[in-house]
Amino acid sequence: MPPEKPTARAVVFDLDDTLYAERDYVRSGYRAVAEHLRRRLGRPEAFDDWLWQRFCAGTSAGALDALNAAFALGLDAGQIAELVAVYRGHTPTLRPRDGAIELLEQLGESYRLALLSDGFLPAQRLKLDALGLGRFFEAIVFTEEMGRDCWKPSPAGYEAARQRLGVPHEACAYVGDNPAKDFLAANRLGWQTIRLLCDGQVHAGEPAPAGGEPHVVIRRLDELPDALR
Repeated sequence: MPPEKPTARAVVFDLDDTLYAERDYVRSGYRAVAEHLRRRLGRPEAFDDWLWQRFCAGTSAGALDALNAAFALGLDAGQIAELVAVYRGHTPTLRPRDGAIELLEQLGESYRLALLSDGFLPAQRLKLDALGLGRFFEAIVFTEEMGRDCWKPSPAGYEAARQRLGVPHEACAYVGDNPAKDFLAANRLGWQTIRLLCDGQVHAGEPAPAGGEPHVVIRRLDELPDALR
């Protein structure tokens, strides 16, 4: 008989759409952009409502260029870049997913915990600060600090998290939401992979590459302890 798979001793979490709802960040960012525009241009329109309705209709790409055209704002490329900076640099209004704090407290009694997240800085740090979850993690890896080529599905972030926790690959589990990038490298490294799939996730419909399917799918965070066992 083949040897049993070692029990996970470390759990590494994704951030966006795993520990909180990413759509909440999008809406918070749209509000920041709209407030900036109203101050800058002296116009009263509800730019954030327009952006949010577009997002909820399934269109998110090119949001600020579309806003510029729809409201005839006359913004040039530099001013659009300024709005992008406002979006990424705003202090977001966020809350953890239901049960996230209790889960991290529970898991912290038995596992070493880390965070591994892609995304632009300072946005990722601001998100974590707004959520108040940083205290639960022994290691926090923002792949942007390592270089854009280290974003998932690169294995670099997983290796960095494992090294900081001081455990072998086979003792690690990764919990994420995006099948397009979250699980491929972890699977290849011998990690246990667990996908949180719930309503409203931004990347829920993304296809997984060959070898990128998670080992387990859960629908609520409180199912994670059993999945790890």
